[in-house]
Amino acid sequence: MEHTILGTTLVCQIAMIVRDVEKATLRFAELLGVPAPTIIMANEDGSDTVSYMGQPTKGRVRLSFFHMENVVIEFIEPTNDPSTWKEFLETKGPGVHHIAFKAKDRMLETAAKLEEFGFPLIQNGNKYAYVESTDDLGVILELLDID
Repeated sequence: MEHTILGTTLVCQIAMIVRDVEKATLRFAELLGVPAPTIIMANEDGSDTVSYMGQPTKGRVRLSFFHMENVVIEFIEPTNDPSTWKEFLETKGPGVHHIAFKAKDRMLETAAKLEEFGFPLIQNGNKYAYVESTDDLGVILELLDID
């Protein structure tokens, strides 16, 4: 796999944009018959350096994560901060926002390769990068700098 652009074929996360993260989290937990995970406000303290469309933004967002057997399901409720999440909700409504691949220690390098491939970087933080691939794939790709 090291010779592919992504360096992997393993999807580690699927994320949905929702209007109400509490409601979505409780309903999904009920569906699965599991306890609802904690809802967090990401980047509330501003410790992550976030850029959206080349401009700095606070990048705050409300999240919950379901750690499934084979993938993490993420629910995202945008705040009013400029972001791909807010734009998605405003233009498309709730739905699947991205699928994520692990890119440990090669996130920005992989994002640069994807840009050459025709998928430009639209938002990134210290541990994630989103590339615009919806015209070709129907979904945004995320690169996660995680183990």
